[in-house]
Amino acid sequence: MLANRRTRLRFDNFTSDPFVIDHGIGQGCPFSFLIYIYYNADVLDIPEGPNELASRYADDTIFIATGKTFEETHHTLASMMTRPVKRPLG
Repeated sequence: MLANRRTRLRFDNFTSDPFVIDHGIGQGCPFSFLIYIYYNADVLDIPEGPNELASRYADDTIFIATGKTFEETHHTLASMMTRPVKRPLG
């Protein structure tokens, strides 16, 4: 299922030549939902303070931040997006 895959891009009157897909999981794969949850489980551990939240539904994740100003909120979201995930040792 994950090897020797090829695809084409098609839009308007254009169709690309076939090209190799060497990563990811095909859309509609019955296992993609479970693999996504496992692969991204650590994302929910990124929020650190009372003004930070992460939530997930199906294959979507959202970071939520609150602040007194746009700049403060933007800084919090940027920090969450670039913060290393804390992984347990062992």
